[in-house]
Amino acid sequence: MLNNRFGFNFWPSFTDLMLSFVLVVLIVLFVVSKMIAAGTENLDRARQSQQKIQTQIEQGINKQYKVLTLSDRDGTDINKEMTNHPADVYIINKLDRQTITFSDKVLFDSGQSDIKPAGYEILNVVGPILATNLDNIGEIQIQGHADISFEDDFNLQLAANRAIAVYKFLQVNVGIDPAQYLMSATSFGKYKPVGRESGSDYTYEKLQQANADEALMARNRRIEIVLFYKNQKK
Repeated sequence: MLNNRFGFNFWPSFTDLMLSFVLVVLIVLFVVSKMIAAGTENLDRARQSQQKIQTQIEQGINKQYKVLTLSDRDGTDINKEMTNHPADVYIINKLDRQTITFSDKVLFDSGQSDIKPAGYEILNVVGPILATNLDNIGEIQIQGHADISFEDDFNLQLAANRAIAVYKFLQVNVGIDPAQYLMSATSFGKYKPVGRESGSDYTYEKLQQANADEALMARNRRIEIVLFYKNQKK
């Protein structure tokens, strides 16, 4: 036997196996707990940033514009709330992002892509708030959206030009550097009405339903500043 020939027992005892198993389990639990703690900390930091931006925007513009803040963390049906409670500006808080939605009439005249004077006034309030709360933000997207009126190319270009106008304002007037804070401008044209989520099944019939009357079309004509929060510390 191996024990007699070499002076030791080659096969580990049951106790040794159990100790090894317990050690592995403890290591796994330790790693998982650290990951959960880090994730919780990141979420807490994102919520704190969202609350700070939300409060400052509400205080800065709610005398001139109707502002509605929504969150999906409590099971709220955001699309239904937006339908039942029209507003000029929506602040929508989700797990990893915050969306500031401006009705097109707030920033632009109908069919135009030059920011109007009243639009500059509101951006002069909102822009600096964003600039002073960028520590936890990893990416900024300015998204342009349209309704189903007019041709596809017109809607796509109009929404793009409006998004670019807001992008340039944040870059030039506010001083948010895209080299430091990843910032982009994009156009969805008419194809992402309020309530449509990425990856969901969609049809042209649903697009028509989302623009069934003037009130719905007015909601879809919008500019969104989407703030994506960092998932880890620097």
